Amino acid sequence: MGLEADVVGLGGIARTRELIVLGHAPHSLTDAVRSGRLQRLRKGYYALPELPESAAAAERVGGTLAGVSALEARGVWVPNRPHPLVVAVPPNAHHLRSPTNARRALGVREVELHWDAEVVPRFPPYTEPVAQALRRIARQLRVAELFAAFESALHQRLLTMAEQRELRRAFLRRSPKFEHASSLSGSGGESLVKFELLDLPIRFRQQVAVEDTGRVDFVLGRRQILEVDGRRFHSGSEEFERDRRRYAMASLHGFRTLRFSTLMVEREMPLVLAAIRAAVARGDLD
Repeated sequence: MGLEADVVGLGGIARTRELIVLGHAPHSLTDAVRSGRLQRLRKGYYALPELPESAAAAERVGGTLAGVSALEARGVWVPNRPHPLVVAVPPNAHHLRSPTNARRALGVREVELHWDAEVVPRFPPYTEPVAQALRRIARQLRVAELFAAFESALHQRLLTMAEQRELRRAFLRRSPKFEHASSLSGSGGESLVKFELLDLPIRFRQQVAVEDTGRVDFVLGRRQILEVDGRRFHSGSEEFERDRRRYAMASLHGFRTLRFSTLMVEREMPLVLAAIRAAVARGDLD
């Protein structure tokens, strides 16, 4: 096998000694780095150039992605605000390096560092387990944000049944609403809206199939559709026209529609809730 194929076979991050055992001379590793076929993460560790940068940065430090960085790498919803790279290293780790330059020692505030990694996985997805990452961030996020992150992990089926039960029990100490967390929400925005709807004296259903319209995010009461549009919604004119037709058909079947962007949900929740309460007051749900 070729050098690149052997790196892939070893999980995507390979140690020098592992590659030498497979028959690759040290000078071939140097040549591969110079030609751009490999990248040297730190002394004794190599990877392909397409390794995700966050995983490469954690490996340069000497650990694995953890907490919010791990969730982000796995595609789990996390709040849309800046956060430091979070890295977990083994308790006996030493000679930690900068996440951007392995020639430098790790600076005091370059990463959020945790000394509790049991293993440092060198195969995809290069993160600590999702359940561990959720436990780690539980006290760092607002309760609604934790609810959204938990539902995102449920939606993507990233938790075992045992992990779901254990996390739900733990998170119920933060809010009884975690009893209603499910895999139905298709986005963090939907979960944030659901978290607030649970406080309102209205009945709602998620992912409802509406005749001639398709599946909608929520139906409040009998007749009020509520949709949360993602950041990349309506990328083209055909999608825009198709969407308008959907809600025209919904109107023909007696439904009214409220639509909010993900940005509104994340930044202007009081306005979103005021609009929902106004719909309730008008009788739009019946």
